[in-house]
Amino acid sequence: MEKPPLSFFVMSFIMLFVVTSFILVVFDLHRFAFVFELTMLLIFIFIVALGMFAVYHNKKWGWTILGLALMLVMFNTFFVYFLAREFDTAHLTIIVFSAIGIILALFNLRETFQRSETTEQYEKVKDYHPFIDKMEPQAAEPEEHMKKTFTPGKYVASKKANKFHSPKCDWAKRIGKENQLWFDSREEAEAQGLEADACV
Repeated sequence: MEKPPLSFFVMSFIMLFVVTSFILVVFDLHRFAFVFELTMLLIFIFIVALGMFAVYHNKKWGWTILGLALMLVMFNTFFVYFLAREFDTAHLTIIVFSAIGIILALFNLRETFQRSETTEQYEKVKDYHPFIDKMEPQAAEPEEHMKKTFTPGKYVASKKANKFHSPKCDWAKRIGKENQLWFDSREEAEAQGLEADACV
């Protein structure tokens, strides 16, 4: 797994300020507004946790979730202002850090899309071979024009020994080229006074 990007740590710092300020704003409210905003706070914390988990694992949809969550918090802060008619440092902190977080999320999304476009272009170019594409298949040669491969014989013996072997035999493989005697048949080898090895 790759290391999380520096922007992950910056976003963690931003979220710390936004969540702390959101808690301060929620606990200044009363009755129904308090219950509603407390629910919103819990939903926001869940969405942020999901988004940060995705960003940590280099998933581009994590930045989308974080950006949307921060927009939601900004609109919610304006909603709380209209409910309570009060705008203090906590409200300002939420708006400022949410705006910074949204810009950071958009920057990372743009960078991710550019990286994926570059990767797609590389994949297309990687599979393109101009010379191979222009080659025409050659007609197959008829079998009578093909060269026959040379086979020296079916049995081999050494000039220095009195046994003949099958070419696949371990003893046959040890015979030096200068000492090899080849025979097309068993009878031919026996006619030379050689006897068959166990491998034959």
